[in-house]
Order: sequence, then structure tokens, then C-alpha cells
Amino acid sequence: MLVYNGGLNMRKSQRGLRPTLIVAIAFAILSLSRLDCQQISPQALYDRAGQALDAGDTAQAVKLYEELLQKIPDSVDARINLGVALAQQSRYDEAMQQYRRVLSLDPKNEMALLNLGLALYKQGDFAKAHKEFDELQRLRPANQQAFYLLADCDLRLGKLKDAIALAEPVYEAHPDDPALEYILGTAFIRDGQTQKGAAVIDRVMRSGNSAVASLLVGSAQSAAGDYKTAAETLKKALDQNPDIPGAWTLYGQALLNSGENEKGKEALRRALQADPNDFDACLHLGAVLLHDGDAAGAAPYLQHALMLRPDLPAAQFQIYALDAASGHLEEARNGYEKLVSRWPDFLQAHLQLAMVYARLHQTQLSEREQQIVVDLNEKARTKGPQPEEVP
Repeated sequence: MLVYNGGLNMRKSQRGLRPTLIVAIAFAILSLSRLDCQQISPQALYDRAGQALDAGDTAQAVKLYEELLQKIPDSVDARINLGVALAQQSRYDEAMQQYRRVLSLDPKNEMALLNLGLALYKQGDFAKAHKEFDELQRLRPANQQAFYLLADCDLRLGKLKDAIALAEPVYEAHPDDPALEYILGTAFIRDGQTQKGAAVIDRVMRSGNSAVASLLVGSAQSAAGDYKTAAETLKKALDQNPDIPGAWTLYGQALLNSGENEKGKEALRRALQADPNDFDACLHLGAVLLHDGDAAGAAPYLQHALMLRPDLPAAQFQIYALDAASGHLEEARNGYEKLVSRWPDFLQAHLQLAMVYARLHQTQLSEREQQIVVDLNEKARTKGPQPEEVP
């Protein structure tokens, strides 16, 4: 190790050194530095990396964990922590590679399953995240974080009965848990189980959690089509707790359905500030912007909604509407044809397909679709709505 004399006159000394000696000293310092790094034990590297991660220095943490893994490639703890550091830099794909490598070594590693699910969740891939949380729940039913994330994925994916089956037994044992109240009440209301939803609301109101109670009541009012009253109720929920999950989205939808488009768009933007992967907020904000003639503004929201729920007809429908509005008529025609082939009673898709055919000067096909629209309207008038047949 080199020791400098504190009293040395550096300027005078440098004048006396020959260039070859300066190079030799520099080489020696570099060699010693490399030797020092090589002599750091794996445990010391791990400790330094952990200190860097705790201090928020993710770049240094990544560097040190990668150096450690060159020495010990099968270190599960180091690989998980490297994934955490990468995820904190929003490098989710690289983080997931680390978690998957851990799971190849240890398929039941709970931390890797949880972190892999979280990385997928933050990317908006709720179907794949659901798979990881479900596996973790089976391995460790007492893992509360996995339980809540799994239930939330069920809600986001529209798996309402699965959310109810998961949450209802736990809610009976823990009736004062506000997260469970929100999950179960929301699932009941969206699933049309109004009596059970009302029972949860009543229990919430008696517990004094007025924000959650207002949210659930407003959701029920929206489901019943009373949008103006729902908007007022949801505003109360937001006044009590502006961070309550899902409230800005429901409020925005209620405002849009009440004809207050500008306020509705503002509320949906607030929802997306809190949660960029809120499917309903993306879909409805994109749809209203498209309706207002702003195809360019609608595009990123509708594309993200389709990425979040590619299986959902409503998301597909809006993308084909975007194609039509952007002049991509062949793409719109192909898309609408696929929709009506799979869901023959999807009235709006038939109507839009008729308009696209007309713009393509395919008159006979347009007239055929118009007649289907007439027939579906008559069916709805005589038999009432058929929710199981309509996407």
C-alpha cells in the first residue's frame, strides 16, 4: 500500500520525476487497486452491495452484485438482491431474468416468486403476475402480501368470482380489514351480487370507515345507472381520502356518464397518475378522447389498455375504432369482422362494421350489417338485455 508523506512538496517532487518513473508508479497503483479488489471476500462484497442498496445507490449495488455473481454464480441471495436493484432502476426485464434464474435453482423460492410477480405487476402484465402470486399462495397461504396482490389481480382481470372465493373466507375471520372490505365489496357489486355487496357496505359504515363506504355505495349507484348521484357520493369518498384505490376512476366514469366530459377526463388523468396500469381509466379516457376527435391523444391510452387486457372485447373494439378514425379502414374492417364472428350479438361492433363497409364502398356488406343491427335491437326490445352474450 502506498503512503504519502503529508509534508511532501508535490509540485517540487513532480518536477524531479522522469516520465518513465511516473508511468511505473501509475501502473503499480493500478495493479495494487486490482489486487485489492481481487482480495475482497465474497461476504465483504455482499455486505458492500447491501449497504449500497440500502443507501439507494442502486448503480453501485448492481455493480457489486454482478461482481459477486462472477465469483459465486449460484448465490441465490445475491441474485435476488440484484433483481431488486435492477427493478428499482425500472429495468424490469433484467430483474425478471435474475428472479427466473433463482427459480431455476430453487423453484419454491418465495422471495423470487413474490418479486417476479411484483415486476410483472408493475409492468401491467396482471395475468402473468397472477400466476406467480397464485403459486406463492399455494406454497405459503399465510403470506398476506401475496394474498392481497392475488385478489387485486383477480379484480383487474375481471375474475370477480375468483376474487370473492379468495377473499370471502378471510373477510369472515377479519371483518374490520379495510383492504378486504374494498376487495370483497367491489367484487360483489361488479358481479351483480347486490345484496351481499350491501351487507359489506353496511358493515363498513358501522365500522366508521366512511371513505370505503362512500366508494362502495358510489360503485353500487353507478352499477344501477344513477350516475349523477354516484358522482356526488364518490366525490365524498375522495374528499375523505384522495388516495383510496379505484375512486378517481369510478368518479371519472360517473362524470362522463353524467355528461361532464371535461371533469371526467380530469378525474381519469388523476387516476392514471396514481396507477398508470389502471385498465378502466386507460380505456375510458382513450374512448372519450377518440369520441372528441382526438385520435392522436387517444392512441397511447387505448394501446396501453389493449396491452393490459388483450383478451377483452371492449379493448379490441376501441383499437379498431381508433384504426377507423385514423383512416386505417382495412385494419378496422378485419378487426370488427373478428369481433362479430366471435361475439355475434355485439351490436356496436356490427354498427361500426357497417360504417366501415360503407366507407370502403362495400354497399351490400354494409346493408347486411345494418340489418343485423336492426335485428339485434329488436331482440333486445322483446327479450331484454342478454348480458351473457354481450361482451
